[in-house]
Amino acid sequence: MPAAAADDDDRFTALPLELRAQIASFLPFPEVARLAVLSRPWRSIHLRTPVVDLDLDGFLYFGDLVGHRTTLPGLLDDDALLGVRDALLRRARDREGTAVDVLKLDYSTGDPRIRRHADRIIALADASKVVISVDYPFDARPRPAAAAWALDVPPSTRYLELHWDYDLAPAIAGPGAAALREMELNHIEELRRWPHLPSLRDLTLTGVNVKGPFAPAACFPLLENLCMCTTNIEHPRVDILLPALKILHMDDVNVSLPAGDLGRGGDDPCYGDIAVDAPQLEVLVVEGMSEWTVEYKSFTLRAPRLRRLSWCGQYAERVAIDVGWLGGVSKGKIQFVSNGEREEPYSRDMKYYRAQMLQMLQGLLPDLPPETVADVARPYMTYTVEAEGMTPGEWLTCNLTALMSTRTR
Repeated sequence: MPAAAADDDDRFTALPLELRAQIASFLPFPEVARLAVLSRPWRSIHLRTPVVDLDLDGFLYFGDLVGHRTTLPGLLDDDALLGVRDALLRRARDREGTAVDVLKLDYSTGDPRIRRHADRIIALADASKVVISVDYPFDARPRPAAAAWALDVPPSTRYLELHWDYDLAPAIAGPGAAALREMELNHIEELRRWPHLPSLRDLTLTGVNVKGPFAPAACFPLLENLCMCTTNIEHPRVDILLPALKILHMDDVNVSLPAGDLGRGGDDPCYGDIAVDAPQLEVLVVEGMSEWTVEYKSFTLRAPRLRRLSWCGQYAERVAIDVGWLGGVSKGKIQFVSNGEREEPYSRDMKYYRAQMLQMLQGLLPDLPPETVADVARPYMTYTVEAEGMTPGEWLTCNLTALMSTRTR
């Protein structure tokens, strides 16, 4: 048995170093460092793994015993963290080292000592892709001042992903900020200022609460892909005026008054004006099926190169669509549901959704007289009633793919 086990170990060790490094990348970085002491063939494995995965809370002991009633910190293994930092420094300088492709960093913000180590590790790794998950312990001491938060992006980073379970978003700066190409922001309770990222092409917002205007053209002039999911914007107007934008996905994007302001203007549930002006836009997806998503006052779209439109559930009192020439939009659908998944006050009578669908179709079929659009589109529209528990749901769908195929023959 021992001889057979040794043979297995030898076969694994005989693999090319690059392949062993790829396999070792699935391990947390401290375990990769332990592999380096196995034998001579493994001594530089920690200098080769393309992924560096670190949970800094694992270096803090007794931190869970520290509550808001005491100022005593947990026991931080500074020597081990300095060893990690030394390994990253050697990796950058050693001829046997390779660049870090992905840095995955998890830590809590309750201990400023950990944050100082985190900032230094981010700088030393200088990874092309950085994924940071930050949370704040529920029972930790008072949170640091908002002005203290800043994230310096290293020069080589092109992709930044933040999972930020903390009230205020960090200020994104540093030598690599101007070169960022993709960014994902997740679960941010307060995003007050947008960083200026002139090279950004792809932006994803998930569970973000924007405190103030959202006008991405000023900060991301070259943006090509914008995805917003379960995002709230505390401002009455949203202007998406992006000359290079190709894909826009709005999934349950809510528009509201700032917290503390009075209602939305009487009993009118509609609020917010959305304007999209994107001459290169090819794909637009709008979904508003959750009961917390507001009904828009207006939605204006100018997209002469639009090819696919998928609109599900989102109500807007006024819709103006300009897609340029006939036959531009060739794929997609428009769908509304009344008294189904959504509850009052956001679920209107179906007649309001019919009126909105007609407005949208008039914009998609500009060559037809407005009074004839309904008759032309009717063969491609379906109306169904489905029972969902005790409440029936009415579904109205227009198959744009089928409708537009007849218009372009």
